[in-house]
Amino acid sequence: MDKNYRVLNHKEQLTLKEIEDLYDDCWVFLVHAHYDSNGHLIGGIPVICGDVAYAGAEDGIYDKYDTDEYGEQDELYLFKPGFISALEIVRPANA
Repeated sequence: MDKNYRVLNHKEQLTLKEIEDLYDDCWVFLVHAHYDSNGHLIGGIPVICGDVAYAGAEDGIYDKYDTDEYGEQDELYLFKPGFISALEIVRPANA
């Protein structure tokens, strides 16, 4: 089966803008996520990107990030307008 994700090698925090520029049209899983005083995501360390949410979960690639060592985790949906993921069908955007 073809892999529909990539494990990334970032070691440093990136801003939300940097992540958006690098991974446009992807789903991105972040560790060490940082938020502003209003609770909005402002950056983190991207560790996995895929063409669907949680791509590669069947390979167990997210298990290693399920520790305090990786801090807050978050995800970004950077798909082009008009793309509908399976999660969006079940869970409306901004729910």
